[in-house]
Parts: sequence; structure tokens; C-alpha cells
Amino acid sequence: MKPDDPTLIDGGDSSPEDGRRHGKYRITGRIGEGGMGLVYCALDEELGRKVALKFLPERAIRDPAAEERFLREARAASALDHVHIGTIYGIEDAGDGRRFIVMAYYEGQSLAGLLGAAAGPLGIPQTLRIAAQIASGLAEAHAHGIIHRDIKPSNILITRQGVVKIVDFGLAQVQGAAGELTQDGARLGTPAYMSPEQALGQPVDHRTDLWSLGVVLHEMLAGERPFEGATVPAMLYQIVHGSPRPPGHLPEEVRALLARLLAKDPGERFASAAEVLEALHQAESGEERPQSAVRVRRIPAGAGRLLRHTARAAVFVALLAGGAWLWERTRLEPRAPWGGLAVAGASAGYLEAVPLLKRWDREGNLERAIGLLRESVTRDPSFALGHARLAEAHRIRFALTRNRKDLDTAAYHAGEAIRINGELAPVQVAMGRVQAALGNQDLAMASLERALQLDANDPEAHQAIARQYERLGRLEEAEKSFRRAVELDPDDIAAHDAFGNFLFRQTRFPEAIRQWQEVIRIAPDHSAALVNLSSALCEAGRVSEAIEISNMLLKVKPGAMAWTNLGTAYSRAGRYPEAVSAYRKALEIEPDDPMTWGNLGFVYSWMRADGARAQEAFGRAIELGEARRKETPRDAFLYSDLALYYAKTGRPAAARERLATALGLAPKGPEIRASAAETYELLGDRTQALESVRQALAMGCPRSRLQRNPELAGLLKEAREKHFF
Repeated sequence: MKPDDPTLIDGGDSSPEDGRRHGKYRITGRIGEGGMGLVYCALDEELGRKVALKFLPERAIRDPAAEERFLREARAASALDHVHIGTIYGIEDAGDGRRFIVMAYYEGQSLAGLLGAAAGPLGIPQTLRIAAQIASGLAEAHAHGIIHRDIKPSNILITRQGVVKIVDFGLAQVQGAAGELTQDGARLGTPAYMSPEQALGQPVDHRTDLWSLGVVLHEMLAGERPFEGATVPAMLYQIVHGSPRPPGHLPEEVRALLARLLAKDPGERFASAAEVLEALHQAESGEERPQSAVRVRRIPAGAGRLLRHTARAAVFVALLAGGAWLWERTRLEPRAPWGGLAVAGASAGYLEAVPLLKRWDREGNLERAIGLLRESVTRDPSFALGHARLAEAHRIRFALTRNRKDLDTAAYHAGEAIRINGELAPVQVAMGRVQAALGNQDLAMASLERALQLDANDPEAHQAIARQYERLGRLEEAEKSFRRAVELDPDDIAAHDAFGNFLFRQTRFPEAIRQWQEVIRIAPDHSAALVNLSSALCEAGRVSEAIEISNMLLKVKPGAMAWTNLGTAYSRAGRYPEAVSAYRKALEIEPDDPMTWGNLGFVYSWMRADGARAQEAFGRAIELGEARRKETPRDAFLYSDLALYYAKTGRPAAARERLATALGLAPKGPEIRASAAETYELLGDRTQALESVRQALAMGCPRSRLQRNPELAGLLKEAREKHFF
């Protein structure tokens, strides 16, 4: 059998398109052949967007049943509005007796293509993430009474951003619909992925899709299907009577999940796709690395990306929104209240969760908010704002932990909110931010623009679209929108924090300080704002104030981050013994942080008498940094840090290799260029170091950041003589 066998239908002869236009659509190429038609790439010349057009094969045009199945695909899929289901725009007439379905066009590849390229099993974490997204899409379809009946790798698309889309509903069965189009005993589907009941031509329900998902899951985990046969009858016999091929070594929870999906008796399978999704999430949690190995508590969105040693404060920012978390205002939206009034108890939990989300930085608030919002949408599944806020809560948790299942859950609830009532600005904002997190920037912008159309005075919409403008380099529009958000809600700590992060990224430190001071005025114990304020004060040269703020932070939240911040402030002040003490305190709490070990190494090296301790600290920083590099292979700052550590330990080849990677990943990053200058100087390459200084300054690196670096004193003297600044 081929890697992904054709669907059994009434015949699939091809009828190549001649490149002509069909109304406003101009064919630009053929994509492939689906279970019920030929698919082409086309340009919608009216809207200027790529689309996919699916035509019924010429032979099938004369078959009323085949045409009805073709139309049913459009009706079935268009009823579903979900992030993991391919979008149907409509159905149109080609003018020659044929009709075609207009679908969204997705850049990427099919799961069949991914499996073919892998030529073997996929990794367990990747497999579970893909399967969870398929299960999420199936849960949506099944909730609308739609059974796909042809789940297989070629009907699963994976976009360039890694988002899974279920496509090809040509064989979908709508439960409860009159007049199923196949005779009793007829088989429709792809043999290798048919359930036993489907193979026998028996009536099927949603659990047939769960079996097919099990076959796909097995194929991803084992690199081969669970059932094979030399002929179609032989394969179907194995599906009905045989045992699946052993999938190889798997964790017990994954093996149990797979066995339950492939149970011959539908009654022994999971009861729903939602149950499968939960089981996949639990299995994925079991596959995660220890939390200490995947911390992202200080990953920035540009707000001074954890500046190394002399310039590295522990900047705590809102990762995905650039410091601009979406929080509910205390007033209720004046439009359609909930997308249908919330049932008793649903709105109460929602309103209790709102202030908890506003202060996600406090211990336990985020988890409590998620629990309340889950209860709220369980009580009333049609509660649009409840789904929107639950999407935001999971997005925040994803930003803090990088656990992909939280982003998938956020996408699901944002999709539910849109489906229930897309005419609420907060619903569109929630979707926009989830799309941004998924990497779909165009879709994010579309949702945020729609939010402002719905409510031009929504501060959260202004705050969110400002971050999108910034990502696009439209800085004037970004600043205008950040300012508008603050004007509309002067007491919103999220608006001030977001604006502060923007100003920090623009190296406008005094202005950033004022925004974070405003956050602390409103919420004196806001630990994230205290960290950011301390960082900005350091960058502005107000080191004594940074030390004071860091000590204040230790009283509020005495964690590793606070001690690291204090150590950085002490090192800036030249109080090296106190800096060592602070960094040591941080390492007592989090001993596996390469950045803190590296900072400690630099301080020891500046103390001159502690060379051996410096080498020991740098060695530990390299060991931990290399381990983290395997987990985050595209972190340019980690590579630049490693380059410095190698340079300090006399390993020039490794230093140059890591630096080259850092520059390749972030060719226009001013901080990476400044780090390059320091690395080259440590390696004795003054020419390259001077050129890197010039480039860093040209890219916007503040001169003060270079001048306070003890490693660059001699280099900067020569740079001044050559009028680089």
C-alpha cells in the first residue's frame, strides 16, 4: 500500500484545469487530489488572497449521489468554525456545469508529507501535540453532530506555524440527517484507517473517528501502520480480526491511550474526542521535562532581553503580549451581554476570576482563575466572554511555562467564543492574541482590527493592536495605540506595563520608569513591575535606586529572580562581594540557571583574586547553557552568552562557533552585536570588536550600555578616538 492510500469513492479520474479564471478566482497551480475532488491553488483577485478551490471530478459530475456528497462537504465543514478545522468560504458555480468549494489556503504540508520526510517515527512530544490538535478539531465536529469518517494523514494539514487543520469532509456523516447516501453494507473511507465497524459496512458513530485517530497516532509513534495487508480485503480482515503491530517502546500512559483508541469494540474506546484530548494532555504532561529545565519566567518580549552581567537585570515581562496581558475591566461590556445571558452561577465565577487574572503575578491567582472560568463555561457552554477569558488565562499560563497544551486550549476556547458571539470586542481581542501566539500575525491583526470596529474605545483592543504594530515595525502607530490604551483606562496596570515594555524596547528608559512607577502606585506589591522597574533604573544609571527596589522586591517575593536582580545592581555599583552573595542566594533557590552562573563568573573575574572560582562558575554556565541550547535551539541570546563563557575560559573555536550562530539568528539585534564586540575583544580580535561596536551603535544600542562594561574599557577608548561615538 502507498504511504497514504486513496479514499474509496466512486472513481477519481482527473480533469486538469487549464489555468482559466472562474469568476474572481484565477487558478495558479494544482495542489492535489482529495477524497472527493481535485484541489487547486488560486488567487481571489477581488480580495487579493490565496485560496484553495476544490472541484468535483468530471466523471463524478454525472453521479447525483457523488455531487450530493460533494455539496455535503461544503455544508458540513462550513458549519464548523474552529482553529483546527480547515475553513470553508463558500461554494460557487464554475459556469460549465461544475461547482467548486472555496477553501482557505494554508502554507505548510500534510501530515502524510511530514511522515514521508521523517521516514520513521516522530518524536513523542511532537506526536502528542499533533494528535491533541486533531482531537480538538474532532471534538468540535462531533459537538455539531458531524462524523468525518476519513481521518488519515493526507487529510491533516500542518501549517508553517505548526497549527493542525482537519480537511476533506467529503465523506462526513451528519448524525440525525435523513437519507444517508450509502446503501447498507457499503464501505466509504480509506482502508488502512477504517474502524472495524466501518470495514464491515455497519452503522458508525463518532467513535469511528477516534479509531482512525488511533491509527494515525500509531503511525506517528511507530513509523508504520498498526494493520497491513497485501490486498484491501486482507487489510480489512486484519482490522476486524487481527492485533495491531507492537508500536515499540512507549511510556505506559501513551501505550494505554493507544490501546483504548484501537479497541475493536466501540464501547471500549473513549466516549468522546474531548476525553481523548484530556488523555493526550495528561500523556503530554508526563513527557515534559522537569520544570527546572524549561523555565521561561524571564523570557522577554524585547524589554531588554535579560542583559548579561553588567546589563542583565531579570526583566519579567508578559511574553506573548509584550507586557500587555488582556485583563477584564471592572465594568461589563455594554453590548450583547454574554452571547446569551449566562445561566445562574456562570457569571458569578466569571466576575470572581476577573480580578484574579488582573493580578496573575500573585501566587495561586492564575490557577484559581482558570478553575473558576472552567466552572463558568461548564455551567453555561454558550457563555462567550467566559470562553474568551479562559482562552486568555491559558495563554498567560503558556507564556509562563511554554506548555503547548495551554496554547492549544487557549485556541479552542477562543474559537468557542468566536463561534458563540464574535460581535464582542473582548472576544475578538482574545482571538487576536491567541493567533499572535500561534504565529498567525495576519489573522491576529484582522481580529484586533475587528475588535476596534466593534468598540473604538476598548483599551484592551488598543493595547493589543499596539503590540502588533510594533511587531510590524509601525512604531508611531504602536506608540499612539499604547498611549490611547492608557488614556482610556488610566488605572489599568496592564496598559501601563505594556507601554513601559514598549518604551524599554525603544531604550527610552526614563519614560519606561515612569510607566512602571505608575503600576507600583496602583499595585505596590506587583512583583513583575518591581523587577522591570529595577531593570530600567539600572539601564538609566540609577543604580542605588535599583538596589533599593530590588530589596523591596525581596520583601514582597523573595525568590531567585529578586536575588539575581539585586546581584546585577550590586555589580553595576562595583560592590562585587555583595553581588557574589546575591547571586549565590539566587543559585541556592535555582541552581540550574546558566545565566546566574555566568553573571557570577563575570563578577569573580572582575575581582581578580578569584580566577579559579570564575572558571568554575563559567564551566557550570557552559554545562547548563549547552543543555538548554538543545531545548531552545533558536535562542540567539543563549548562543551569545555561551560565546562569552567560552571566550572567558580560553576556548576560542567554540566561542566563534556559538557567536556565529547568534548573529545568524538575530542579525539585526543591537544587544547581540554588543555581545559580539565583547566576545571579539576577549578573543583579542580588536578589528572585529571595533566593527561590532560600530554596528551595535548604528542599530540603536545605547552608548551607556557599552561604557559601563568592564570588559570593553580599552576597546571603547579606541572607538572614541575613531569617532564611533
